[in-house]
Amino acid sequence: MAGPGGGPPRRSHTKSRKGCETCKRRHIRCDENFPQCRNCTKHNVRCPYMDMPVQEDRQATPEKADLLWTPEIETEIELWQQTGNFPFPELFIYPAPNPQYFSFEDLRLIHHVASVSRELGNHDASNFTIWTRQVPLFLKIGSDYKFVMDALLALSATHLAWLTSCPLAANIASAKTGAALQGLHEAIGEFSRLNSDAVLAASLLLSWQATEWRGWTQLMHGTSSVIDAMQPWKNESQFGDFIAEQSTFPTAPPSPVPNAKKLSTPRKADLDSLQRAYAQLQKVESHLKANNEDVKAIQQLMTFVRSVRKVSPNHTAAQRFEMLNPLRTWLFWLPVMLLQQSHGSPSALIILAHYYTVALVVEPLFPEVGAAYFGSLSMGPIEEIARRLFSINVSQTSDADLQTPLSLMEYPIDMVSKFRNRMGWVQPERTASFPTFSHNSYGLEQDNYANPTSLYGNPAFTYSQEHLMTMPLEPLSATAISPLNIDPYANHYLGIPSPSGFGGYASPATSSYGEGSIIYGDHGDDFALYDTQGSGSNFGGFVLPTVWI
Repeated sequence: MAGPGGGPPRRSHTKSRKGCETCKRRHIRCDENFPQCRNCTKHNVRCPYMDMPVQEDRQATPEKADLLWTPEIETEIELWQQTGNFPFPELFIYPAPNPQYFSFEDLRLIHHVASVSRELGNHDASNFTIWTRQVPLFLKIGSDYKFVMDALLALSATHLAWLTSCPLAANIASAKTGAALQGLHEAIGEFSRLNSDAVLAASLLLSWQATEWRGWTQLMHGTSSVIDAMQPWKNESQFGDFIAEQSTFPTAPPSPVPNAKKLSTPRKADLDSLQRAYAQLQKVESHLKANNEDVKAIQQLMTFVRSVRKVSPNHTAAQRFEMLNPLRTWLFWLPVMLLQQSHGSPSALIILAHYYTVALVVEPLFPEVGAAYFGSLSMGPIEEIARRLFSINVSQTSDADLQTPLSLMEYPIDMVSKFRNRMGWVQPERTASFPTFSHNSYGLEQDNYANPTSLYGNPAFTYSQEHLMTMPLEPLSATAISPLNIDPYANHYLGIPSPSGFGGYASPATSSYGEGSIIYGDHGDDFALYDTQGSGSNFGGFVLPTVWI
């Protein structure tokens, strides 16, 4: 039968009142997939189904999340439950997590991050990643504060989801993130010297997992505000050594309002720097090919560099943040995978150093979205990789092949120095354990960035790896900057979304490439606007963030 006006007939469909509240509110059809419907997954929001008990007439998804179980892991966790002895005594965690307080699935997530930390520690490779070195501290704090453990479990589930492309693992990460956010919100309401380390730990963990610009900005401003509030007792903090050794907590840069019309236009000098970075990646690619080694990872990075150079003032802050998300995801997860697979081979270290270096190079192109934060995370691993390659080179000087990887570190080290100048940070005095190069091949002019009160850097938290002298800072009182007054939009830290929408805090394993989102093409240099409907891209065998439906 013809439809109204003689058009095609309307398709018949069944009506249901069991759709989630978010879909009902948006007047769209819900597929009723439990515990996360397709629409909520597509838009990177927490589905209300996550907060509903499983009803008799609603069967949960029959499959189990792929958490990379093995018989050995199951045996270790069962023994942990029986004896109460933490399976990783070499991590020196006290108090260790009590297995009686966690489900078998949660114990698997704890086991995963602890095993990664132990394995890289055994290979003396923890300093080559952003997060694995800090796992014991997070586990220790998480043993006393559930919201910190929830944030760490979310990180673990996110990593497993990235490794397995399992949507159920991603759902676990989303649920743990929601619980961590709620607990963090409550802890901030009672912020004190006693719980400040826990608030800082959860803020840091959640900032690593936020994939939406505004949510990340809230967390970064919150982290900076918490650090400022901790000034009177910072020497008592469990993060004292961490803060002193890592430039991990720069103050988040002033962010534009969500609907700002114009953002900065990339400078020609910065675009030229990006071109030099691409030329350097070509050298690395040639080295890998000459040694018959896999070039997929470096080619994936080259594709990203080609694409990102087309950033323009027409891109919003949210779009610019999304442009950085693939690189940001790689910085967190790719180093662990390469180090586990290669046991820290020189070529793998060279590849990782250049991933971190690209984070430094792209920073001037994305000042409004806090790219300096990603750059500050990358300096330490680059310098540690340089030390390791230098040590290998000194101990095996007769091997000509080992000279080439070290020479490829000249560019990353130059970029670290240039980044420090741009941030207005003090250059460290290098020791004999650090490689030196006879000349500068990259035309690194002295930029006019040096500023002791850089917008990006809090001088109190910009120490280098070399115990350098820093500028004196007037001590702040605990009330000088309220830890709550940091959200640039709402004058509060971490305005928790309603249970029906934890938007903006999905894990780096997922991305909401929805209508009008920016993704990268394998061919060509431009960003392309596609209606991807949740499709993902695959660069050289490494899967970029995608939405699972």
